[in-house]
Amino acid sequence: MKAARAARTIESDLEASWRAKAGQGARDAVLALEDARERARALELSYKPIEDVVRESIEDIHRRLTAIEVGNRRHDPVTVAAAVGGVPLPTIKLSGLVDELEIVRKAALAKYSRGQLRKWRSGKKRAVEVLIRVIGDKAIERISRDDALLYVDHWAERVVDGEVLAGTANRNLTHITGALSAVARRHRLPLDAVFKGLRLEGAKSRPRPPFSPWWIVNRLLAPGALDTMNAEERAVVLIMINTGARPSEIINLREARIVLNSSIPHIQLRPDDRVLKTEQSYRDIPLVGIALDAMRQFPDGFPRYRDNGDNLSRAVNKYFEEHKLRETAEHVLYSLRHSFKDRLREAEAPDELTDELMGHDTHKPKYGDGHGLHLKLRFLEKIALAPGMDVPRPIVLVRVRA
Repeated sequence: MKAARAARTIESDLEASWRAKAGQGARDAVLALEDARERARALELSYKPIEDVVRESIEDIHRRLTAIEVGNRRHDPVTVAAAVGGVPLPTIKLSGLVDELEIVRKAALAKYSRGQLRKWRSGKKRAVEVLIRVIGDKAIERISRDDALLYVDHWAERVVDGEVLAGTANRNLTHITGALSAVARRHRLPLDAVFKGLRLEGAKSRPRPPFSPWWIVNRLLAPGALDTMNAEERAVVLIMINTGARPSEIINLREARIVLNSSIPHIQLRPDDRVLKTEQSYRDIPLVGIALDAMRQFPDGFPRYRDNGDNLSRAVNKYFEEHKLRETAEHVLYSLRHSFKDRLREAEAPDELTDELMGHDTHKPKYGDGHGLHLKLRFLEKIALAPGMDVPRPIVLVRVRA
């Protein structure tokens, strides 16, 4: 640690010497705050804006001045500014907020795939673009509580007009508050929490109803129902029916994770060049029936839709709509996952096994490696659906007015 500090100090002194010898004492450009903080750390000082430096004790101020008296440091405006707080806090406009946030989150985002990163950016950018339309492209430290209320009012009007759900509005508010908070922390900006407590009430997510087993067997798996669907799309649908895996998990499978030559063929869901939705999403799922047959057709995975789950969902949902394969207007591709969970419940699968197969957080301490493939297989064979099998038709309750 001492050697590292000494190296940073030597580097700082060397650069100061070079500038002094080259006559680069004057610099008109605004110095980067991050450079100033790094240089201050090299001098074993904490960087503070000058208005905070002047409030320090005489001893602390003297320590700062003493640090710049060594060698050529006093001739280098970069070093002097870093020591005494001469670099102003940055002015970040809303139009640059997402770029700044990406720098703040760079460690976490480094694990994202290109598709995940694109989706992460697009949600944040849409929220910021709406805020700019409402209050203008302000510097983030100039955003007021009134501005925040205007933004909430904008979304409230759209909810009332039926353009969006309250959950969508609140998701945009979350994007803004999270970005402002993270960027302000990084740059030590004294930002007021102007969005604190501002959420739209009644924001319940629209539930995705499960497809009934009868509908899956007699509509989705009926002869010819999926014949004109793209081959990769059809395979994903069939795999979802008997595994309950997320569409994004299936289309991002790699050859090494598709284990077909095993006593229990299965798929291994892993964070390969991307981030899984949750820590619990890391799991193995046996392949049975139509899921196994479909996976055998694509032993190398799904190159057409890899890292592009949104396109897959749009394509499948459009096919369902055009071919009248939606059980109700609310049913979508993801409804197959909910159907899988309902069938596990009806088969009296243990809750922990169900959560493990679904990739859900049990909110309980985890012991051991979880449930093995043999136990999972036993329950998947109980709930597996296949074309032509006999399943009861769901009872539709009709409310009759007296």
